[in-house]
Amino acid sequence: MKIDITNDSKAKFLMIISSLSFSIMASFVKATSHPVAIKALSRQVISCIFISSIIFISNTRIIPLKKNRIKLLLRCLFGSVGIYFYFYSIDNLLLANASILTRLSPFFVTLFAFLLLKESVNRLNWVIFIPMIIGCVLIIKPNSNLFHPASIFAVLSAISGALAYTMIKSIGKDEAAYTIIFWFTLISSVLYSMIAGKQLLRLNDIEYLNLIMIGVLGLIGQIGLTLSYQLSKASNVAPYSYFYIIFAGLIGYYLWNEIPDTLSIFGYGLIISSYFFLIRLNKSTSPTLPS
Repeated sequence: MKIDITNDSKAKFLMIISSLSFSIMASFVKATSHPVAIKALSRQVISCIFISSIIFISNTRIIPLKKNRIKLLLRCLFGSVGIYFYFYSIDNLLLANASILTRLSPFFVTLFAFLLLKESVNRLNWVIFIPMIIGCVLIIKPNSNLFHPASIFAVLSAISGALAYTMIKSIGKDEAAYTIIFWFTLISSVLYSMIAGKQLLRLNDIEYLNLIMIGVLGLIGQIGLTLSYQLSKASNVAPYSYFYIIFAGLIGYYLWNEIPDTLSIFGYGLIISSYFFLIRLNKSTSPTLPS
């Protein structure tokens, strides 16, 4: 008997695989003792090599249109900052806390689409920010002895990611996705190399396996996410990206015995509930909502 699997089911499965890959990648980031810039460099270099191969094989135009070059450069800069802060927060926070705080990008995309792209936004979208902010406060716990400055960098990672997504949205379909990814991975690799500087030459006991796994798992996660959005509507598959939080929490518990406190767990609930409501609200008007 032949089982017919719909594209929607395939898309959801691929999003779960993507979430699993990203969560395992995060565990390798946390387990690797090298500086953040070197770990981020390994993440981007492997992706750059892979994307370059695809562009060569498919003969995709690599030089962006003149009108898109500034936007593309901003996408690269914001994305590079986002990944750097993301890795920094993983190094310094509970894996679950870092994961949830860096997944706030969709909320900020709404804000920047309104401010920068002058898109109309449903009034209910602004109401969603209230439980999201409360959830962040419960996790970050400012003015308490549990506060860690890395929490702020996790939120800044989400903001940077949202700005990068906004630039992509502004570019639209004028540029191929592979062209955008190529320049992002290339420019970020150069930036991380500059930040790492002499640390690259002074590395002892290089953790080759960990660095390679960071790059490979990040690439698998990105491919799974991209294919997922190609097979189905973003509103159908985006909620499944939050499996990442579950996987990261389980990995953090089993590898480092990380147990979030009650307030943080309640904060997770508020943020995830707000995200699901945002997805439902934008189901017919935001087909490219990033995860």
